[in-house]
Amino acid sequence: MKPRAKSVAADLVTEADAVAERAAAHVIAQHRPEDAILGEEGTRTRRGSGPGAGRRWLIDAIDGTVAFAAGLPGWCSAVALEDEEGAAVAAVLDAGTAELHTAVRGRPQQTIRAPRPLNQAHVATFFRQDRLVLPGVREVAHRLLDATGLLRHAGPGTLELAWVAAGRLDAWIQPNTDPWDWLPGALLVVEAGGVAMTVETGVRWYIAGPSGLVEELAGLLR
Repeated sequence: MKPRAKSVAADLVTEADAVAERAAAHVIAQHRPEDAILGEEGTRTRRGSGPGAGRRWLIDAIDGTVAFAAGLPGWCSAVALEDEEGAAVAAVLDAGTAELHTAVRGRPQQTIRAPRPLNQAHVATFFRQDRLVLPGVREVAHRLLDATGLLRHAGPGTLELAWVAAGRLDAWIQPNTDPWDWLPGALLVVEAGGVAMTVETGVRWYIAGPSGLVEELAGLLR
């Protein structure tokens, strides 16, 4: 399946993205026909009027398509269910290792790393050319470079958030993140004992990690 460029030439999508999303949406629709579905590749179904009227599933069937298309590890499949209170359940499957990361709201598991100062922390981020031109993003990227112990782009955003929750990375920050790239991993971090928050500075920033470190990162935006 030949990949094609998305909004920028360096980012890719393949037919497999759409096929996998349709398969996931089909399973959800069979078991939860009243629930809405929102998928990265265009699946849009409205909420019904029955018991699932306030529920919506978010699907990112292949997060990390650039790696997938190149035959590299470092991509995942993610799904989350949200209701009136926010994300309720999430599952993220690391395709390279078959490790499944899951979370249920209100069932905490303390697995996040103990907080350490930003100048010692390993922070995951992602700056593509179309994001660097957004107001203030380039300036924040430079502040992150100056203030952070180690910046890395280790994989797709959802998988990086799963690694924050598992205590393998310290924190995560990105601008203008789509809901399917945020909600599954954010719930993992929160239920692992961390914080997931958004900050508006003309651009919406998404930050996750231990509370003190998240506050340090948020301070770079102000």
